Amino acid sequence: MNSRSPLRILIADDHPIFRIGLRAVLQQDPDLLVVGEASTPSQLTQWLEEGECDLLITDFMMPAEHQNDGLRLLETLHRRWPALPILVVTMLTNGGLFRSMLETGVKGVLGKASLVSELPQAIAQLRRNKVFIAESVSQVLLQEGEARPDRLFEREALSPRELEVTRLLAGGLSVGEIAQQLNRSKQTVSAQKVSAMRKLGVANDAALFIYLQEHGLA
Repeated sequence: MNSRSPLRILIADDHPIFRIGLRAVLQQDPDLLVVGEASTPSQLTQWLEEGECDLLITDFMMPAEHQNDGLRLLETLHRRWPALPILVVTMLTNGGLFRSMLETGVKGVLGKASLVSELPQAIAQLRRNKVFIAESVSQVLLQEGEARPDRLFEREALSPRELEVTRLLAGGLSVGEIAQQLNRSKQTVSAQKVSAMRKLGVANDAALFIYLQEHGLA
């Protein structure tokens, strides 16, 4: 995303009042430009097929009939538009769903309750191609055992290569991209990632991102 030009944002939510409120918040920043809105998954995909944007801010479920619908939508969006950063804004408080959202490739998860206070920070992180996990989401993941709080502030020493891989992950690169950049095999990079996560006491990518944010690495 080019930080020198207005960030073109597409809003997707089935509640018109929320879309109005979100647009009002975004319009307070002259560097942000809302270029479109969608209220259903079909409207969203049609807009992306015909238009262009730099960031998608979307609700998790549209409409909220089945929880899996949200995950399928995110998987579809990431598969068809892999370069498009997606920020999910949701009222959900389920750690397992938060983890599943992040595993689909979204770049950020934000609670609607903290939208006004954390949205600017979230957008700033995504503009730098970094993952953003809201404080409320981090707390849910910690409370539900997605990360071990007793290890979040006590880091076992990482090897130089593990630290290098971890920093690149924090920068938003995938294992494949890191392997190409460092001229290592994907298997080697994946093993170094797993080893680093074990030493840090984190069980999955969501917990790793929390750790990196807490320590200023993300």
